Amino acid sequence: MRSLRMPRGAAAALALACGACRADAGGGRSWQLASFTARDVAVEVTLERDGAGKRWLASRFTPTRAGYHLYGKELPKAGIRGIGRPTLLEIVSASGLAPSGALQADRATGNLVEPLLGLTFPVYPAGPVTLRRPVTFARPGAATAELSVTYMACTEGTCLAPAIDKRFTVEIPEAATR
Repeated sequence: MRSLRMPRGAAAALALACGACRADAGGGRSWQLASFTARDVAVEVTLERDGAGKRWLASRFTPTRAGYHLYGKELPKAGIRGIGRPTLLEIVSASGLAPSGALQADRATGNLVEPLLGLTFPVYPAGPVTLRRPVTFARPGAATAELSVTYMACTEGTCLAPAIDKRFTVEIPEAATR
């Protein structure tokens, strides 16, 4: 049986960064809402407005160790037989902001087969993955949201401690809601 090694006492560093807005080549814009590194994964959360005016809450998850992958968003929250954790971006509560569609990933998952356990796990290829959820605003104006992320970085033989329901609050600038 393949064992999963989990580091003891893994510490998380949280540094929220707000404000910056940047334009992209497609006519859209994005506003950085938060960034932090915890459990050996760098997380950057933005609000994006595409060229058609649709708004997306996005989070880029980047393992800080080479060769590590993240589990697919479709993995059950408690993993399979307690193994693994899905990569998720969730809106816990919000003032003026509401989800308007399903969570989407910019990369397709593949199957990681564990023959000794008889289990198959959906995983993204090693490296970063960005999850996006379409959102709407009830009215123009600054908004506040409590968000949650869950993820777990692994190789085929080693898993790091997961971040489960890691909550943080973001301030969404008025310009992003118009």
